[in-house]
Amino acid sequence: MPQDSRARLIAYLCQAGLSTARANAVLDDYTHGLAEKIRALDPIDAALAGQHAWNDAADLIDPKVKAKA
Repeated sequence: MPQDSRARLIAYLCQAGLSTARANAVLDDYTHGLAEKIRALDPIDAALAGQHAWNDAADLIDPKVKAKA
């Protein structure tokens, strides 16, 4: 069984009938949307929280950002 959480989810989606390519596309779309929601969060105290920290966190999960790197 795959140890990586993404690989486990892809394996599950494939068992549910999606092709590997489609499962990857679905997961990429979901994580990109989640990253966009994180970027849109407005920290209560931006001076303490640091807006860049929110963007950095979103960049970690966004496949579109990883593709640019």
